[in-house]
Amino acid sequence: MKGIICSLLIIIIFSFPVKLSSQDAAQVFDKVYGLDQTLCNGKRYNYLPPPNASGHQYLISPDFIVGTINIRGKCFQDITLNYDIFNQQLLLQYNSETYFRNIIEVSNAWLTSFRLGNMNFELLNLDQYPRFYQVLGEGPVRVFYFWRKNLNLNNVIGSSNFIFTPATRDSYVFMDGQLRPFKNKQSLIRIFEPGHRQEIKSYMRKNKVKVKKASDQAMAEMITFIGNIK
Repeated sequence: MKGIICSLLIIIIFSFPVKLSSQDAAQVFDKVYGLDQTLCNGKRYNYLPPPNASGHQYLISPDFIVGTINIRGKCFQDITLNYDIFNQQLLLQYNSETYFRNIIEVSNAWLTSFRLGNMNFELLNLDQYPRFYQVLGEGPVRVFYFWRKNLNLNNVIGSSNFIFTPATRDSYVFMDGQLRPFKNKQSLIRIFEPGHRQEIKSYMRKNKVKVKKASDQAMAEMITFIGNIK
């Protein structure tokens, strides 16, 4: 009888830490993803493109990538995101406690900004309603891009399916609390005071900045330079 009791005690002793370890791991996992209602405050993403539609609704690709979200003053890092620009919706992918993959639409109620790969976005109410803008540069003058896609009927003769257009952007200089649109080098330079335009032209020529094709880094550096002109 004593032998049976000792055996049972040994089994209990060795099982207890394992159970605690598994439980702690699940709690940590859910704390990062599933249980923080500040982050996971949104509805399930259920958008389905029309059958046989070509292309996709996302900014870059259907693949979710590591990013960062700022909600209600709290920063959530190393989370898995994507940006549906057709529906203008930020998406969060996470695994539940049972490792089931969920995708939700992040609520805009307290969302202020997010980072997707190397791209920074802010949710701003500068027009009739809040919109996501990619933000380039630092300081009082910045470049904003608004990204979008359309879903059109394929114009190939005999085709009856839909196609997502390539991602396009509307470009703005954000200055003095206002959005000022531009399409090319000339319209961008005209935004600024006449006394600064030659200096801006010289910078663009020296650094070979072509507004329509310039990288995000080149545009960010240029607009930061312009913002520092006195």
